[in-house]
Amino acid sequence: MTGVAKVEAQGGIAKGSRVWLPDGSVRAIEEVVAQRLSVLSFSKAWDVRPVKYGANQGLRDHFVGELVARDPDAWAEGALQEVISVSFVSGRIVETTPGQRWVTQRRTGRQAWEWKRTSALVPGDRVPSPLTAACFGTEGRFREGYFVGAMLGDGGMTSCTPEFHGDPLDGAVQFMRTFAVEHACGVREIPQGRIVRLRFPFRAGHRNPLTDCLRRFGVWGQRCDEKRLPELRLSRDFWIGCLSGLIDTDGCVRERVNPRGTAHGSVEFATVSSRLAMQVSDALLRLGVANRVRVDQRRHKQGGSVNGHVIVSRRPIHIVEVSRATALVRLGGILDLRIGYKASRLERLVQTVGHVAPARSEMHGYDEAVALDRVKSVSKLGVRHVYGVTVNPSGLFVVNGLVVGAVIEPGVVAS
Repeated sequence: MTGVAKVEAQGGIAKGSRVWLPDGSVRAIEEVVAQRLSVLSFSKAWDVRPVKYGANQGLRDHFVGELVARDPDAWAEGALQEVISVSFVSGRIVETTPGQRWVTQRRTGRQAWEWKRTSALVPGDRVPSPLTAACFGTEGRFREGYFVGAMLGDGGMTSCTPEFHGDPLDGAVQFMRTFAVEHACGVREIPQGRIVRLRFPFRAGHRNPLTDCLRRFGVWGQRCDEKRLPELRLSRDFWIGCLSGLIDTDGCVRERVNPRGTAHGSVEFATVSSRLAMQVSDALLRLGVANRVRVDQRRHKQGGSVNGHVIVSRRPIHIVEVSRATALVRLGGILDLRIGYKASRLERLVQTVGHVAPARSEMHGYDEAVALDRVKSVSKLGVRHVYGVTVNPSGLFVVNGLVVGAVIEPGVVAS
């Protein structure tokens, strides 16, 4: 039996928050409630018993279960409530009511799970993110994904004919040449210094197959600050291709040595589109790759001038960064980069950090199915419409890439 929970008495998630679904897509919380959609939830209740010391306390269960499709048992319809914004070190933000429940890791003693309300969260509290949400759709193949990702990075999709800019000697340009030929399109190369401008014309009076491909995946006509992928049920292969194309074009692989002589590094993707950055971050998490999104607010010069003054763009740059050793190793086994120096640098980086094991011990109350994100700040937002669901047995589901609690206690169904 399902029912509707009274939001005023419990927690709630602000309108517009992104809920992860079992088909690999993401939908706003209000759509999930209105359409009674299934959500991703953990298959078992987590061990959140109060920590006690002494003999005969029994072993604590560190296993968090698996992320599976669940039909919610109760729904929280929209209601106006005071909302708090909780921002995390990863760059993720969840807007929720003071009474919303979270499962957090204790900061002292036995670092087990415990329930907290939003009103009790403080900077430094640790909240889990899922690393086993390997749920994808069936739309798209790897090569289509790479083409779309590369075009989102260094492509032109607002004129009559699609075009791509790149080094004529690297693998990304060669891929684009081959992909165009596979679709019976021409390839016109226009040298522009050290790079080449590729245009892909088709027979006059006929629809261009490459343009149709970009339209199929909803990116044709997008300008730089509005770039994003549609909420399609994209396949795992498509996402791997898309991420590879994005990092080959608008990404970088960095190798570093800290002052103590320890070698480490990162893989980064940069864009002015906050929506695309968060989609990339979500896709990486679904593939088991922990990451963070940071914002660079520095000014960036652009061409042209007005009254003798250089035009300066104030658009912030959103950077998706993978820097944890275990995440880099996992990412290295997933990506198929076509630009030679990036591929070889990533291979060296994986070899350098490959010996590092995940941080865990008997004192840690989590397993490798989740990563821990830290609360950065908690601030009041004002009154918003809020929604929520209750899902058993764990009482947990995924919002904006973080594990949050259900509206009412697990095991209880509102009427």
